[in-house]
Amino acid sequence: MEKLSRNFIEYVNQALVDVEDRNLVEALLSGFHSHPDKLDKYCETYVEMTSNNWTESSLCTFFCGWRSPDGAAHAVSSIIVRILQESESLTDDAKLKMLEAARHCGEIIIEDVGLGEMHGHPHHSKLYYRMASAICGSDDWRLQDRYLDPITKEFSSWVGETRPLAPNLIEALEMMAMTELFNTGEYNLMTPMWKQWLREVRGYPSGEANRVAAFLSVHCGSVEARHFKHAAEALKLYASATRQPINYSRIERLSKDYVARACVHLGKMASVLKSEVPAWD
Repeated sequence: MEKLSRNFIEYVNQALVDVEDRNLVEALLSGFHSHPDKLDKYCETYVEMTSNNWTESSLCTFFCGWRSPDGAAHAVSSIIVRILQESESLTDDAKLKMLEAARHCGEIIIEDVGLGEMHGHPHHSKLYYRMASAICGSDDWRLQDRYLDPITKEFSSWVGETRPLAPNLIEALEMMAMTELFNTGEYNLMTPMWKQWLREVRGYPSGEANRVAAFLSVHCGSVEARHFKHAAEALKLYASATRQPINYSRIERLSKDYVARACVHLGKMASVLKSEVPAWD
């Protein structure tokens, strides 16, 4: 699994290439470098998740809690509102920086709020719905009273306490940047695994597997890396406008905590799938 974790970190490194503030780069990378064993286990968990068949009900529970494009859009939109509110009392030059920071935040969620459809890019919620419903055999996975397991929301709840609700807005921006950076590695790592699972375990033809997994594919390549760059730029502009220094020590602590928690969370998501063993296994 070391090769997979090296690939994961390489995707992360690629997203950081254009960041001029190398102290920020080191702070953001600290969590990945501090938890090699956890990242190896994380990659091993994805291999296991995409090597076995699972029951319909366990898949419904998994997809009910796994991703929420609407939730991500809500969080970043809230950060935009807070930036604009804080800009009211600032000088004109600072207001322009805050406006630019808000624009960068908005670029992160274009497809999550559906504006990408103006340019032929599907709404991410629609792609997630298609993927989950195809894999689960219906859209019953949306029935939260039946399928929502609290452990699947523990990590997103922790992220949500800071993004967007941190009393100090700069900490919400730090969390947003960390989230986009981790997502860069995760989507690029797991997408080919899920496509292979659809083909080899679920029996989908290659073209249909690609169609079902489009929610994952649209986050691959440079997409999440570009989102991270927007988040990092928003953080820099906000710090400049409000005359706050970048707190590298705090970002380093966040990185270490985020990576550790994300790795634990994936294990919990896997436990949801493994809670029921298919009769044919």
